[in-house]
Amino acid sequence: MKQFFLPRLVLLMSIFSFSFHLSSCGSSGNSGTTADTTTSAVVPADVVVSSPTASTSVSASLGVKTLKAVGDAATEDYDAKKTALQNLISGDNDCAFTLQIPSVSSPSCYGPPVNFNGHLNSSAIDGDTNDDGQADDDGALPSGDTGIWNTTQGVSEACAAAKMNELVQKVSANVDNMINIAAVMACSGKKAGTTLPTIGATVDLASTVESQSTVSGLTVSSATLARKANVDANSDGTTDPVYVSTLGVSMDFGGAIGVRTGTITLKHIPTTSDNSTYKGKLSFSMAKSSEDGGNCAGTAGTESGAVNAGTILYEKTSGTSLTYETNFAEFCGSSTDPFDTDNNIDPSDKVSTSNTDGWGNNWNYGLFALNPSNGTGTFAYAWQAGQGDGNTRVLDVTTSIDSSDNLSGTAYFGFGTDIATAAGRGTITAMICNWAGPGNTHTGLEKAQRQVMSKASGTDTWISSSANITYAPSNSCDAGIGDGFIYEAVNSGTYAAVAGTSGSELNFDNDRETDAAAVTNNLVNLTDVVFTAPTAPTDI
Repeated sequence: MKQFFLPRLVLLMSIFSFSFHLSSCGSSGNSGTTADTTTSAVVPADVVVSSPTASTSVSASLGVKTLKAVGDAATEDYDAKKTALQNLISGDNDCAFTLQIPSVSSPSCYGPPVNFNGHLNSSAIDGDTNDDGQADDDGALPSGDTGIWNTTQGVSEACAAAKMNELVQKVSANVDNMINIAAVMACSGKKAGTTLPTIGATVDLASTVESQSTVSGLTVSSATLARKANVDANSDGTTDPVYVSTLGVSMDFGGAIGVRTGTITLKHIPTTSDNSTYKGKLSFSMAKSSEDGGNCAGTAGTESGAVNAGTILYEKTSGTSLTYETNFAEFCGSSTDPFDTDNNIDPSDKVSTSNTDGWGNNWNYGLFALNPSNGTGTFAYAWQAGQGDGNTRVLDVTTSIDSSDNLSGTAYFGFGTDIATAAGRGTITAMICNWAGPGNTHTGLEKAQRQVMSKASGTDTWISSSANITYAPSNSCDAGIGDGFIYEAVNSGTYAAVAGTSGSELNFDNDRETDAAAVTNNLVNLTDVVFTAPTAPTDI
């Protein structure tokens, strides 16, 4: 079993408030609006992913923090992030932001390592407290596989909210960097007075970006803006313009991360002339000298390194309806081209001895439908640690807002099918209570963990209203009185001779220090899960 390690490359997503709301853009089908003919029109000015369960006072996302002199660096509020990006694109400020890939830690309430004694499914019950191997009844469950183990992170934050924030943050900084680079190109063109190209024409903006922007550590080797043939997509016979921005970049993050080279392709189609509705796709890659998860070793031939690649497919159909789909993974080999002819990455393109440039580590998938006016909606997220895992971990969240700006939400955690299975990505199919323990089975039960959360207007933190997270790490998800099975979450994965004696116990809700009482899971049946995954946008 490979433990789950999300990539340190952080994309612009901080738990699910992706918001696209471009400035006005080139001519399209609808009349009565003023078309923008500047380069600010071809970058989605609301492409920010901000968690619906994020704090509004302490930044858990990096979208605002990475922008210089615009927005509030101490907030990840959806509107503030959107405003900051729009200010950069507008050309009214310096064409600058700060490149960074920060480290983000997983909340301890989710997936902690768990020491156990007397495991119920062991085939080697030996009567001692020594860990004698995988089948032994004494040992430790690795981190990442035990789900929501405590109701709160710290004193009061709902664990599901904390985990969702971490998941999105670990993919969001990379998106931040890439969309901000595209925004710098738009800002530079606007300052230089560059107009949009005509159909079939391409504008070279490399020298313009060099002269107009000031981003420490960023070198833009190529930057072009092309106008493709209009697409005939409207019932009234009118057509929509198609703009494609393509950049080659080198990014020096300093320190241990060092220099990474990247490519960015942004295809944007405004579906109204004022760009109030639109669709598009951002594809990007970043090459680096080493991999994150270890699954490329021995399969990637003689080439070292890896490429982190991702796509964001989006569509805004009204002022209250935005849908987007994200994919991100680490591909083996630093010279790998992970994209197909449509600039997509393929989850079935797995690394192997016969396919040495496939993905090996940390596939992250998101499918979100939200109201861009307030950031609430439906969010499905799935992740898979390595190409050899047979299941994804899935966290599904819905949020809503009332007339007094109080927020409420419900989160479900469980396991889904392999990420390569096209149907049902982001949908929970089972709760696997014993993923890595002795005698484990990955069939699981048709159940899920559930946490109901709320965030009062004017407060900073999502709190837990109720939780159905109790289970035993056995195949049945239960444990009986006097069965000898005890288990406890710890700060590290170091096995303790007797559970509860290592000195690093976390004292979490799902711990079982004695077998004096039975453990009966209170997980919810999948038939009682109130969640429907959004429909993904049509690829362009």
